[in-house]
Amino acid sequence: MKHLIHILAVTCLLVTSLHSQEKEQVGSAYFQAVDEYKVKNYNKSIELVKSLLTDGKSSYEFYALLAFNYDKLNDFENSYKNMLEARKRKTDDEDLLQGSLAILTRHKKWKPAIELAEKTIPLFPQNPEVRYFYALALSERGASKTALSQIEKAKAGSPSDFRMLELEGKIYYNLKNYDKADVSLRWASSLNQNSAEIWNNLALVQESLYKTNKKLGKKSQANTYLTEAKDCIQKASDLNGESNTIKENSKRIAALSNL
Repeated sequence: MKHLIHILAVTCLLVTSLHSQEKEQVGSAYFQAVDEYKVKNYNKSIELVKSLLTDGKSSYEFYALLAFNYDKLNDFENSYKNMLEARKRKTDDEDLLQGSLAILTRHKKWKPAIELAEKTIPLFPQNPEVRYFYALALSERGASKTALSQIEKAKAGSPSDFRMLELEGKIYYNLKNYDKADVSLRWASSLNQNSAEIWNNLALVQESLYKTNKKLGKKSQANTYLTEAKDCIQKASDLNGESNTIKENSKRIAALSNL
């Protein structure tokens, strides 16, 4: 994610009170911790960063890296606590605020995510990631129409980000606007053909369009949507056949018959 690119690119040589040799040692340990994070050795990365903190070294990058490590370990409490420590040392930083929202939404903390996003957007109105996280939290809290308006603004800043379109499609689906959901999810699938979730969601939309057209007596259109629903759920199964949700959807859609 964009906020992580910044965190991994910066150095810890901002501690101006250190001698040059000591700076080099700190930098080496920090970048080793970064490397451990990259190869998913999260506990080792945490251990290295904590050793720097124990030695009295302190930088917002250290706490941010700890936050990302704990997030990967699904430890929300330690992840967000360390992100707050990073933000204390670099207030109103765009990357850290964005990272905070990423952590909050990943752990389904919708209310604090909304509150933080509403404080962050006026500071960085052109940041599409912030608006995406805001829209995600809003949609989960039932504010679908407001979420859609935020997605539109996010898409303007990042038109090729499949996540924006995937979320938009899911919101339209929940609103039973299946035609718009179909457009959004088709676009998302063209940008990311390796997402089982996108294909699964698109299959659900096609299934609903099949049933809608069937009720209207539009047999040809209904059968076309049913064929596409079966194709989409098969793609989802090929990508993640172990998912119980996909298995259930696949079984149900396969049982539907052409008119």
